[in-house]
Amino acid sequence: MKYKMNVTLSNSEVVEIEIEKPELIYGATAFIVNYKVDGYALNPITNEKLEIIQGEETRFFIPAHIEKDYIYAKEHHLPIKQVVAPYFYGKGEEAPRNDKETQRRYSVVGIIKHHKEDQYLCEDAKGRNCKSFVMGGIEENETPEEACIREVFEETGYQDVEIDFVSNFVVVNHFYAGYKGVNRYAYLNFVYGHLTSDKHENITEEERAKHVVKWISKDDLKDFINIDLNKMALDILLYGQHAYIEDGIMITNDDNNEKTSQEVRKNIIKMLNLEGIK
Repeated sequence: MKYKMNVTLSNSEVVEIEIEKPELIYGATAFIVNYKVDGYALNPITNEKLEIIQGEETRFFIPAHIEKDYIYAKEHHLPIKQVVAPYFYGKGEEAPRNDKETQRRYSVVGIIKHHKEDQYLCEDAKGRNCKSFVMGGIEENETPEEACIREVFEETGYQDVEIDFVSNFVVVNHFYAGYKGVNRYAYLNFVYGHLTSDKHENITEEERAKHVVKWISKDDLKDFINIDLNKMALDILLYGQHAYIEDGIMITNDDNNEKTSQEVRKNIIKMLNLEGIK
């Protein structure tokens, strides 16, 4: 369903638009109008002043969550503001437990290519059905790139890692970490890179007890990877980055942070008294 919404411009003009997911306005970086007008538009949720740009329609420009806006933003090096994160919830033994504390965590998934072969660095966990790329936490004051390089060295022994890019989007993984005895609410960055040499050192006994390091060909990754959030990282590897258009968990600077996008949608519809259009 779409909803009618009034947007106020700096010249006091009120423009009526239609929008399907009003919660995405948190991620607006501009406002498009189909006629010439100067000034700015006021974001009705955040009160931010949005640049007005002329286009073929009148609506919010939301590159993180509208595919055609994402393509335009990438081509013109415009900011991309993510406000909905893909949400992965643990299943079975990894479902979050009410009797355990929940720890916030910031982590990385490292998608690292061999320096010569079309193969990727993976781990096959011992004692758990977990086949994945390299994963690990971001330590204090580390960037995702630095965390990826460190985790690759600690968990696999490979040293010469060059980072190609970090995904425009973070994902949320909410699960029970039985090996730690706590629930984890983790924000993860996908970090893509490659080795520049075969140089590596032996990993510690502690790391060897956790997993087996494997090189998996690109063609076989779909059959090997069995962790959902890693499958999303693989999708980016195979098909490139794109806007995230599904529902998920909100990333905002107010009371709507970490609520579901569906819940926030209802809140905004009620707050702005939006009229539905069937």
